Amino acid sequence: MPSFYLGQMEFENNHSETNSLQLLQTILNGYASFLAAYLPKGWRGSDCVQFFHPTAGQQYEEGKRISKNLQRLSRHVEKQKPIQQSDFEQDLSDVNEEKEPITLLGLCLWDIFSDNHRVIDLEGRQFDLGSFRGSAGLIAELLNGQSNDDGFNMDYLDYYMGTTWIQKRGNLQPFYEYIFGVLKSENCNWIYAFPRMGLVNFTSSSETSHKEYDPAKALEKELANKEVDDLQQKLDLIYEAEYEEAKYKKPANTVLAYHSIFGEWPIGHPLK
Repeated sequence: MPSFYLGQMEFENNHSETNSLQLLQTILNGYASFLAAYLPKGWRGSDCVQFFHPTAGQQYEEGKRISKNLQRLSRHVEKQKPIQQSDFEQDLSDVNEEKEPITLLGLCLWDIFSDNHRVIDLEGRQFDLGSFRGSAGLIAELLNGQSNDDGFNMDYLDYYMGTTWIQKRGNLQPFYEYIFGVLKSENCNWIYAFPRMGLVNFTSSSETSHKEYDPAKALEKELANKEVDDLQQKLDLIYEAEYEEAKYKKPANTVLAYHSIFGEWPIGHPLK
């Protein structure tokens, strides 16, 4: 395996958008062959169809989670009749065997290239697709031209946040392994970003002039800043605890897929 120069991991010298799109295109070029080998019975004949057409049981479990979260967020949510699994059924009437596999690839690409993770080359230059929204839009722009279906016209909303909403419906690891396999063959590496929450303090604006100084407002701002600092400290403690706990938990499928292909844990993950 080639060695990678990471420097201070600042990634200031990024690849151009053209180079980033070329790398995505390389991944896309081999995707049909991967699908043919991985799904010999086709898309409809595989469990992958559940990513976009969940079973009655999956819909039931998702419905319970949503209902529970809503009740947790607000005490004013009216108690509704408990949902039953019999209320749901799997709908396979509109399975699109061309659109759905490409869409799933786009969601998995977002999980790896976005979400604060970084794909780099041998010199540590990043293939930067932009912000969460920007990367989703770039992926949509690339994949829209890959289908013969006139209705295949996706935008950033279709790929934003990747597989967050469907990841529990099936096994995504083989799709991640395919992407990482291409990245390895292209002498690229992946830097993992452990989830972390932070705050933006909009009260810390530029200093006012002496004439505009208001003691009451200054005190109010100082108290607000202290509240933000205190909350950020709490979030930092939560992050440290979760980071330590992650050393003893099963890693995410992206991380497991990386380990399967590269033979080690990714830089940035607690197991590294």
